[in-house]
Amino acid sequence: MGEEANTSLSKGEEDGLRLWLDRAEVLSSTVAQLRKDLALDAVELPDPPVGEEAFELLRAQVLTALGNWQRLSPSSFSRAINRIDLSERQVNAAMDRGGLHELAGIIVQRALLKVLSRLRHAGRY
Repeated sequence: MGEEANTSLSKGEEDGLRLWLDRAEVLSSTVAQLRKDLALDAVELPDPPVGEEAFELLRAQVLTALGNWQRLSPSSFSRAINRIDLSERQVNAAMDRGGLHELAGIIVQRALLKVLSRLRHAGRY
């Protein structure tokens, strides 16, 4: 079997990726992607304001959902991880680096990457 691709981002790449959330269209699409992948509604995952803090606000909201699922419904936690399309290896690495906080950030990044990929494919950036 092939080796799993390294999907971790360097600090510079991570910061550059977050800058895309300064664009209203990208932020809105990322929130929609997170809601879809995590089966959250607008009350559970409200739209953050466009700007520097958008990433951390999204991470905090995802962190809350992850914590609730981990405590109350481990099967919901597992389903969320599967829907966001993270491997067990990625989840374990994130948990080792910083627990649920790190995992929530990885989930937001993954949703953002999905959005950017679609926009790039459509020739919109």
